[in-house]
Amino acid sequence: MEQLPENYGRNTKDTRTVPQLVKEANKKKLKRVSGKSVKNHFSKMSSIWRYYILRDLVDKNIFIGWNFDTKQKVKRVRWSDEYLEKLINASFDISTTISKETYAYVVGVGSYTGMRLEEICRIRIEDIQDIKGIPCIIIQEHQPEKGKPWTAWNPKSEAGARVVPIAQKLIEAGFLDFIEKAKRMKSRYVFSELKFSGKDKKRSGLIQRNFSTHKSRLGIPATTVFHSFRHYVSTKLRNIHEHGEGGLREVWIDNFLGHEGNNRSVGNTVYLDEVDVENLKTVADSVVYPDFWNVRKLIQ
Repeated sequence: MEQLPENYGRNTKDTRTVPQLVKEANKKKLKRVSGKSVKNHFSKMSSIWRYYILRDLVDKNIFIGWNFDTKQKVKRVRWSDEYLEKLINASFDISTTISKETYAYVVGVGSYTGMRLEEICRIRIEDIQDIKGIPCIIIQEHQPEKGKPWTAWNPKSEAGARVVPIAQKLIEAGFLDFIEKAKRMKSRYVFSELKFSGKDKKRSGLIQRNFSTHKSRLGIPATTVFHSFRHYVSTKLRNIHEHGEGGLREVWIDNFLGHEGNNRSVGNTVYLDEVDVENLKTVADSVVYPDFWNVRKLIQ
């Protein structure tokens, strides 16, 4: 498995055999499947083999006892002002079904909330709620649509259910108007253009690839990715001293970012009446970018 190319399995129409794919990967010196992916596959197969052992169908579990290289190959870093300026001044001219408006607000939400890309892409209309007069994104469990089991989602496994107030800068950039437009279209999701895709049925697949292509064309290195917005937000917030002017308590930041073990959820339920939304709004509005960073410019 470790010899397979990184994109193995993404093209369902590719009928080449494993030896053929490995041969091409060697010839073209392609990136290979990560150790983490191999480990995940072995873990799933191990579960099946445990069942087989209980039924006396096999003698031993051949998928245990392996070591995998799960070290991150490329160290991710937060966005620098130089790369942010490149991104904000470049038109999103990618051949794709995703509009510049969708691209702009996905990036905008990521840049001001630190939300993970899949979290953003899965925001449903029902997840947008006013709490004490403050517009918020509720990151919560999604029940599956009828006949579409892949639409079910449990954020607890990745980040934890939480409330994320919408920053004033996002409101000024027209994000609430964008949401209203999705409502008028009777869309289930805020980002209606995005579709479930791939074997893992994620909504973020296409825009993640588009974003990666776009930033690479701008000369932004592999160390700076969409997830780097999360690092940027976390660093900026934690550099604001708790006891100074506009100070932020660590627990507010943890609740805002959804760091494990620090959110106010039990199971998969967000108790909105217990959310300290005013302080979370203070956190949201404390994410500050250089003056040139204007989400509306990403639409141009």
